[in-house]
Amino acid sequence: MERIDNAYELVNYAKLSRSAEKAALQLKAGAQYKIRQMESEAPKMLQTEQNTNNEPYSEPDLLDESDVINIPENMPVLYNSHPYGLPNYSMEPQEKELLSCLPEAKLLGAFCETVLNRIESCSSKTDEWKQIVEEYNRGMLNPGLFKFRGRRSERAIRVWVEKYLESNRDMFALIHKGKHQPRGRKVTYIEQNFLLNMLLRPQQIKIGSAVSTLKSYETLGRLESPSSVPTLKRWCDDWEKNNKAIWTQARLGSKAVQETIVKTIYRDNNLLNVGDVWVADGHVLAFDILNPKTGKAQRMTMIMVYDWASRYPVGATLAYTEDSQHIQIAFRNACLNWGGVPKYVYLDNGKAFKSKLFHEQWEAHDLEAEMGGIFPRLGIQVAFAESYNAKAKIIERFFKTFQERFERFISSFRGASIADKPATLMRNEKWAKKMFETTPPTIEEAMQMIAFFIRYMYGESPHGGLNDRKPWDVYSGSPVPDDRKIAPKRLNFLMMSSVRKTLRNNGIVLNKLMYWDSALIEHIGKEILIRYDLADARWIIVYDLQDNYICQAEVRRAQDPFVHLDTSNPISQSELSKEIKTNKRHQRMIEKRTKQVVRQTQEVVDEYVKPLLLPMNEPNPTFIQPPMIEAPEPGTEQLVATLEKQAMQHLPKLELPEVVRPESGREHIIDLTNLNLTNDDDDDDDEIKPKVKTFEEMLDSIGIK
Repeated sequence: MERIDNAYELVNYAKLSRSAEKAALQLKAGAQYKIRQMESEAPKMLQTEQNTNNEPYSEPDLLDESDVINIPENMPVLYNSHPYGLPNYSMEPQEKELLSCLPEAKLLGAFCETVLNRIESCSSKTDEWKQIVEEYNRGMLNPGLFKFRGRRSERAIRVWVEKYLESNRDMFALIHKGKHQPRGRKVTYIEQNFLLNMLLRPQQIKIGSAVSTLKSYETLGRLESPSSVPTLKRWCDDWEKNNKAIWTQARLGSKAVQETIVKTIYRDNNLLNVGDVWVADGHVLAFDILNPKTGKAQRMTMIMVYDWASRYPVGATLAYTEDSQHIQIAFRNACLNWGGVPKYVYLDNGKAFKSKLFHEQWEAHDLEAEMGGIFPRLGIQVAFAESYNAKAKIIERFFKTFQERFERFISSFRGASIADKPATLMRNEKWAKKMFETTPPTIEEAMQMIAFFIRYMYGESPHGGLNDRKPWDVYSGSPVPDDRKIAPKRLNFLMMSSVRKTLRNNGIVLNKLMYWDSALIEHIGKEILIRYDLADARWIIVYDLQDNYICQAEVRRAQDPFVHLDTSNPISQSELSKEIKTNKRHQRMIEKRTKQVVRQTQEVVDEYVKPLLLPMNEPNPTFIQPPMIEAPEPGTEQLVATLEKQAMQHLPKLELPEVVRPESGREHIIDLTNLNLTNDDDDDDDEIKPKVKTFEEMLDSIGIK
């Protein structure tokens, strides 16, 4: 039993195609057709799962061979064979129609009908013909035809009417057969190829230069060129018009073909709602702005976020160059301005927009590795435009309008291109520079002027892409969906820039600024995570690598390198003194905490750890070894001296008499003869007795005069 899936394989499509072709030709030739009832038994049968009654299937023959009539050989083919055997009918007309002359033919037909009606109803045909010719030449009878054909004589108008009647009132019979027909030029085969060989090159050689080169080769006897110069130029112009795609591809390249030859994508912008798609791109301003850091005038980059549905700019920023940080500020301004986040963001294919900050997946990162993409965390999908395809970005049209309606009115306008440079920038142009003074605005003034233009000039002008509605009305008239709303605090946290740093004792260095807070003392030497706002550099938020909040650090203020020279500024003295006191307080705090930790650990050790007792008489061969020269054996005198020392150590301490300070001016002699420094009762002849000194000598000996 065959399945229904195999039924298509059993059909002979080639035979069906031939049968259909025969039937179409026969019907075209006027053959009669009839409908026959299917025979009870078919040559082919197949069983399907849906057909349970075993109904037969047959491959019908449209006509018997005996019914086929003779078909002329020049019969036109109305269809081509389909790849699946089905007819593919062609809508191409059998004869060439002069559709380009249709308006003129209609006017001629109407004119001839008017003339015939007037001739039939007039009393004098001669006078009527004169009247018709006079009205026509004045442009009163048929003004449209008069614009096509101009003034005509009576004989010419009579010829029109006669041809119209001879052709059975065919209006196209009055059109000249050679009109709009390609006219051949008498240009030889060698001349054609020589000219095309030079013209179809990226150097974009002019037609006149190519023809002159051809004639130069003829003068030198290198080739034959019987055609005249005007004929060759007209032939080149005709070839360019008839082969525009090849001409553009060879001379301008594929990008020009894509922009001027290949059709564009037709998009229905009415299918989008406000907030569905935001388009972002950078535009280098054509006027100068004062740089707040250097004070010099320069062209800045305006990064703009543009709502596709309303054609209204929702956020922007001015940057020195197109980078990820200022792009982030522009999107933050757009989200806060609208009150929510979009569904999709359509970005340029530039390097800055393809940075890791935006399009990497947040789930693939942790805080210890790198910060992930901002858009995935906000629930926004990202799409990138095709490289070098300005037609794909709808914001490019706004930049053109912005340049023509705003930038050209700024006094510091520098021109859209080199050829568009104003006269004030021309070399040796003194009058224009003196007459028209150029004053570049500050960055605050530029932002204020741009915001005014967007809101009250561009936003209040009817837009052709919005069916003459105003962009501001469309933008402000669409509420923010609840699922797209976001709290400003959460938006600020998610869109703050982040970077990893190693904390030093000087603080955190970010963009050549130092930040510090007392809570950072406990994290010196560690890696930390910093979140900061590019628009406000006064504070940063510090986290550890486990996403634990540490502090909000403030930017440090630099002190006078030698404050003693600036004695007239009490603020410097106060600030320095305050910082010194703060550092000393931190140092005392560290000392106090360190002392507490040391005591605590010592108490724990003393309480729970038994001391190690080293044996006193245990040898220490690691450090102590016998000397290389042995000491001699002690003699009798050495033994006696050793015994005397031991005896002296066991002697009792002597109590000296109290020394009484003598009265001033009186001599006092201390008698030390009776002092017995030893316990021996016998006097030793070798004993050294102290010399008796006066009181003045004693004072002089100790340095008192």
